[in-house]
Amino acid sequence: MAPVLTPNHGAGRLALELRRARSRRDLSRPELAHKIGRSLTTVQRAEAGRIRPPWPVIRDIAAVCGMDLDTAEDLWRKAGRPGRTRRTEAPLLSLVRTPGDLAAVLRRAWEDDGAPSLRTMEARAERLARTYAPLSRMSAWRIRERKQTLSSLHQLYAYLIACEVAEEDFPAWEQAWRRAGHHEERSPRPAARAGQRRTTSLDRAAALMRQAGLLPCEPFPGRHTPWTARCRSCGKLSRYKFSQVLEGTSCPVCHHPHAVLYAGPEEV
Repeated sequence: MAPVLTPNHGAGRLALELRRARSRRDLSRPELAHKIGRSLTTVQRAEAGRIRPPWPVIRDIAAVCGMDLDTAEDLWRKAGRPGRTRRTEAPLLSLVRTPGDLAAVLRRAWEDDGAPSLRTMEARAERLARTYAPLSRMSAWRIRERKQTLSSLHQLYAYLIACEVAEEDFPAWEQAWRRAGHHEERSPRPAARAGQRRTTSLDRAAALMRQAGLLPCEPFPGRHTPWTARCRSCGKLSRYKFSQVLEGTSCPVCHHPHAVLYAGPEEV
């Protein structure tokens, strides 16, 4: 095990305390990784002392190794990078009530994970895309920057995976998402006919994309705005204009043709 390079301050001091706590419990790194439900690489990175690990990782290690949680959090805060220690103000997950609250805690989850790059987030979500959903870099950026609300529960899960949130915490996040009003199935009010037509239009656009052999990865942006979707033929993400898909286009990677065979009278 390589020595901690800066054991007297910052991330080095935190890493040294993590090593000591694990040693007191007589746990190996693989054993600790198994107990906290994370990868061995995550534990190794936390104990390396080069960067500040995500808070949920430190929280779980502290719980398993019997560390005082307040002390662990204090060490974690002091290990922050200069100019990046101030985190987004967000309510507790149990207190989320509005879309703004949810956007704030989603941003905070990204910060607590050490602000991973969009490439990293996309790769993490990709590993479990079959179970949940893919997450494009553009969608990750929009959610992170609070410019886009979540389009579905599966997109919430994909974002949480991209931020390395433990799956055991997913039920609490789902409850927060539902309290904030983001239901997958909402019964429209009889008076809100314009809104109902808009929802139908979005669903119709997604259905036509799937008919053309494309799996949308974000909400419908409009007829002439590039829309991130996955080609069913090669599995690669690309950007397509919906208007071009209606007329017939092809995948820029594998050149598989994508066209709507029949749109019907309700074409978007």
